[in-house]
Amino acid sequence: MITIRPVGFDTEVTPDLDLPAVLAEHLRPVLSPGDVVVVTSKIVSKWLGLYAAADVDRAELVLQQSHAVVAERATADSITRVVHASAGPVMAGAGIDASNSADERLLLLPDDADSVARRLRCELARSLARPTDFAVVLSDTSGRAWRAGLTDFALGAAGLNPLDDLRGLADTTGRDLAVTIRNIADEVASAADLVKGKVDRVPVAVLSGLGAFVTDEDGAGVAGLVRTGPTDWFGLGRAEAVRAALGVAPGTPLAAEVGVESVLEEPLQDRVARALRVALAAGDAVDAELPAAAGDAVVIRLRGADPVALGRVWARLEVALAGERLGCSARRDGGDDLLVEVT
Repeated sequence: MITIRPVGFDTEVTPDLDLPAVLAEHLRPVLSPGDVVVVTSKIVSKWLGLYAAADVDRAELVLQQSHAVVAERATADSITRVVHASAGPVMAGAGIDASNSADERLLLLPDDADSVARRLRCELARSLARPTDFAVVLSDTSGRAWRAGLTDFALGAAGLNPLDDLRGLADTTGRDLAVTIRNIADEVASAADLVKGKVDRVPVAVLSGLGAFVTDEDGAGVAGLVRTGPTDWFGLGRAEAVRAALGVAPGTPLAAEVGVESVLEEPLQDRVARALRVALAAGDAVDAELPAAAGDAVVIRLRGADPVALGRVWARLEVALAGERLGCSARRDGGDDLLVEVT
């Protein structure tokens, strides 16, 4: 049986607070060997003093707190980005947060959450005057691809086997389990969130009954669970993958220069103009004219003395338009110009 206990306290967390000692006082009556202590990363960030000024350019701060941009969309007054955060996960806005902060500053995630979890586990054990016979998980909140709503996941961990590899075992019908690897760390963080909450000032939970996954050693943590890079099927968003293939990588000055797709509905003319800027971004000696839309159609005129450059821009434009979910057709106008009609 698994038991989940909330651990709340009213103490405001600051860098001057001895957080392990405060947590130890609240955990001492309930913590048993083999338990998992799940701590909301927000109070750990406050303890570590990971703040940014409120007047900072948030979009630029997200880039500073990221290894790479996965997807980006324009909003009414800014750019929202899904990134591979410096903290490890792929998430919106690099996990930068302003909720539950006593002032207007922005709260950042730790760059090495596994290391912080190891430190917290060690200092908790010292404050409790007991061995490290429990695990520590730092949790954070994020959305997930293809699913509505938010859930907690493991940002860092110490003393926990994060995965339960069932491959090679048999299911109830005798068939081999070929791909089943349970993410214990994320399941623990998500389960703990059922009794924690931003509103109720319950930043910690204790899970009992998971001793089979608790280890004496700190272990490797959860940083290795993040899937990124060229082997990741979803390493880039739809529009970003097309644009990156054309040399316009997301999160770069060039991407900002050609324009970023909006989360709001955009006029056809604006989408075509953005695709045209992407097509011309390679610097080919081709002139392009984009008159105002005539009815439901937009027609681009391409003109260039070099037929190879003209053909390359046309090919790039066709791909860029596909990235905008637009189709087109091309024809000569009777001379050397190329007319590309988008509908």
